[in-house]
Amino acid sequence: MIDKKDDQFLATNIKGMMMTLIARWNARMDAEQMKTEFADIRPSDSRVFANMRGRSMPLSAIHREMGFSRQAAQQAVERLVGHGLVRIEPQPDTRRDKLVVITDKGQRRRTLAARQIREIEAGCAAVIGPEGVEALRDLLTNLIENSDPA
Repeated sequence: MIDKKDDQFLATNIKGMMMTLIARWNARMDAEQMKTEFADIRPSDSRVFANMRGRSMPLSAIHREMGFSRQAAQQAVERLVGHGLVRIEPQPDTRRDKLVVITDKGQRRRTLAARQIREIEAGCAAVIGPEGVEALRDLLTNLIENSDPA
């Protein structure tokens, strides 16, 4: 049985509130994506692509950072290859891993995402002010840099 204190905490915990915002922002970005040349890309595959943040990455790093199986990461990357957003190259220092590299079409998708994210941040600034946005960015950076990864 959840007591009143836990009930209030579960309703207002940081993780839950961040998940709510991420879900809202993802839904907005997904709806906008449906109006572009990228409409046929699965939202989950877009998240894999977004997690690359413009970096060429070994496939093994993608699955570790996203927290799902290597097979699931490989399937998502293969779909992204099929859409022309990334290509797979041999990893120079190992024969086992492959390097996932963003293509020119992938760079166009990044440009769209950057515009969308700027709009989201402008919306945040309209609510908490530009100083609030920068303070939030600083706090999140601190949490990322100083939290246990696992």
